[in-house]
Amino acid sequence: MLKISADCDCGVLALFDIAYHAAGRRTQTREIAERQRLSKGHIEQVFQRLRRGKLVKSQRGPAGGFSLAKPVEEITIGDIVRAIDGPIQLVLCVGDEARSRAYCERIHSCAARDVWKGASDLLMSFFDSVTVADLCQRARDRGIRRVVGQGLTYQI
Repeated sequence: MLKISADCDCGVLALFDIAYHAAGRRTQTREIAERQRLSKGHIEQVFQRLRRGKLVKSQRGPAGGFSLAKPVEEITIGDIVRAIDGPIQLVLCVGDEARSRAYCERIHSCAARDVWKGASDLLMSFFDSVTVADLCQRARDRGIRRVVGQGLTYQI
């Protein structure tokens, strides 16, 4: 059975949450964890990879948190998958030639390799066609209640 990793699923849900519930503004992992029913620690680990992939920005401090590094229309599910897991490859022999050859010496004489590579490419192409903005639209279409974060308020 082919499965998307739990980290990848967490990343998609977390970026959707920032886009939908925080309108792309800075959000703390605690808020995302509560709304998406995810572990705060897991989200923090995933965000480190998303930050290295230039999909989120972080700010430390009491008013800190994570925000989107690009507009929602420019972040695709494919971007998230690549940042967290790398490109989808249904079998190990469909990656770059050096890695493929290390895995299997028959890469140029295997009739099935092109099928697995084509399917892998189609899946990534589909992921590249869906943006975080599309997820937000799907949520609106399904009537998912938007809980816009209030942010932190300080009084002296």
